[in-house]
Amino acid sequence: MAFLNSVGLWALLSLIPFILLYLRKPKPQDRVIPSLMFILQERKTSQRYNFLQKFLTNLLFLIQLLALIGLSIAVAEPFVKMPYDVSLENTIIVLDASASMQSDEGGKTRFEQAVKEAKKVLSGKNSIILAENIPLIILEDESEKVAADILGNLKPKATTTNLGDGMLLAKDILGDRPGRIVVISDFNNVDGPDLLVVKRTLSSEEVVINFVDTSNNAENAGIVSMDVRKNNIKISVKNFNPVKKQVNLKLIKDKKELSESGKIEVLPNSVETFIFDDTPTGVSSIELEPKDDLMVDNVAYISAPLKKKVNVLLMTNKRNTNLQNALLASRDIELNVVNPPVLTLNTNGQRIEPFEHDVIVVNMINNVGKRDGILPGTFQDLSNYVKNGGKLIITAQDDIIQFDKVDLDIVNLDKLANDVKRVCMDIINELTKEFKNNNCFSTVSKYFAATPEKDTNVIASIDSFPVLAIKEHFKGKIFYYGIIDEASDFKTLPSYPIFWNSLINFMAETEDIRDFNSKTGKVMTINEQRVKTPSSSLTTSKVLFDEAGIYEFDNKKFAANLLDGSESDVTKSSALEKEDEGTEVLKEQGIEKNFSISALILLVVFLLMCFEVFYIKRRGDI
Repeated sequence: MAFLNSVGLWALLSLIPFILLYLRKPKPQDRVIPSLMFILQERKTSQRYNFLQKFLTNLLFLIQLLALIGLSIAVAEPFVKMPYDVSLENTIIVLDASASMQSDEGGKTRFEQAVKEAKKVLSGKNSIILAENIPLIILEDESEKVAADILGNLKPKATTTNLGDGMLLAKDILGDRPGRIVVISDFNNVDGPDLLVVKRTLSSEEVVINFVDTSNNAENAGIVSMDVRKNNIKISVKNFNPVKKQVNLKLIKDKKELSESGKIEVLPNSVETFIFDDTPTGVSSIELEPKDDLMVDNVAYISAPLKKKVNVLLMTNKRNTNLQNALLASRDIELNVVNPPVLTLNTNGQRIEPFEHDVIVVNMINNVGKRDGILPGTFQDLSNYVKNGGKLIITAQDDIIQFDKVDLDIVNLDKLANDVKRVCMDIINELTKEFKNNNCFSTVSKYFAATPEKDTNVIASIDSFPVLAIKEHFKGKIFYYGIIDEASDFKTLPSYPIFWNSLINFMAETEDIRDFNSKTGKVMTINEQRVKTPSSSLTTSKVLFDEAGIYEFDNKKFAANLLDGSESDVTKSSALEKEDEGTEVLKEQGIEKNFSISALILLVVFLLMCFEVFYIKRRGDI
């Protein structure tokens, strides 16, 4: 027995005055006795009970002595150490729900085995944390029956796992309460903090952490990456097995096979890539055959919005320019070329409505009054087009400063400078991402010294002079392309047609097909609404893409796929086997807990005091 407050033992000094009080003899007192017979009778009674009276007096002393000793020891807060099963109070299960837990062996998945193990450790109050790439609290402080019912309804997801953060979240749930954290996983591709470091950090006298390994011997070859474009799909397959494997890819839409790769031989631990031409519109999928122990990476879902080519009008008096050829080369653009002054008839002799195009590009035109020059009022018509939501691109040319562009100038042009300079990007965004590794992308021999108008966003410049700039104008947009192609090497670079394709799509605000296809684990914030997931439907303002399949919200369809080589590698052994503590941490552990006996001692003291009152009353003193 030990004491939490050893200073309290000083209370035992109270026994000294108590004992001295009993040793003190009372002073005799004179009494008047009325009768001799009374004296004789009293003497006989005293002799008869003399022994009993002494015993009773000694017993009362003993009772009071024990009571004082008990009270003094209780002040010192005595305790004893006893074995204690912390799981009897609080059990928190951190359950791996990653894609690798779907791995099947002998008709039983790792997740099913994990649920079975989880049900074995339920006791007391139970909490469940589902360890996806973001740990989720599924249940908190519920009975065994409720926890078992919840476990029976859980399904593995198609994400990676973060067991370390799951363990830290479990400790937050426990707080200062005693309990046990049970981590059940295949310990494959574990994200987040190192598990054994977290275990050592969290271990204390009140918390026990157990690891339960559910890994198995699985085989797998799966889809590990996919690049979806408007016109093709590039897909990669990895063979995780130690022997080579033949696979076949099929592009399927509405249960009909559109295309097939044929047999592809993939060497052990190697990756092979295949490209499907012509991405189908709507929802489709690519299926990998033959099937293996992990099905989640054998299917890749694809969402492609309806293809909409951007209708572009190119106004120019030049023929076969680099710009025209770049626009014609794009599979995203439907191009009409007109030669001023006539804007309603394209170069193919077809009648068109010029101001119904998505984007109008003004390039190398002749001014009013010149041969084949634009008509007066052309720029006013262009201004009205932009005000009503049109998108206009104006390119620089030697005499552009002489044009009356009404209110369409977004930079103030000064003079034409003849000097060799480099054009450098000021902003890297969706439009200019092609230049992130080559910030200064072009050399020019002449350019306009200019300053930006108010609210004009400069994208690229020569020194401090804007060369590429954009501005919102009423409902539309105006883009200034200040590179004079005939005095620049940009037109000869591979990035030139890519830039113009990106610029047209950017101006037309077309949706990027890649925004509709992503890896699982992504979280998207939306306006609160009804969201259809691959397995259910719910009302939410945050969409967690934790399943492989199609999600529907905002009247659009989005595809999510695992596409994670590390998570698909279910053939490798558990990460715990590589650690020195791997075997030790899998053992069940218990703790010793300090149990206070102060309450028990006080109970005994109370019973002694009750017994004392009983005997005093029995003796007739009260």
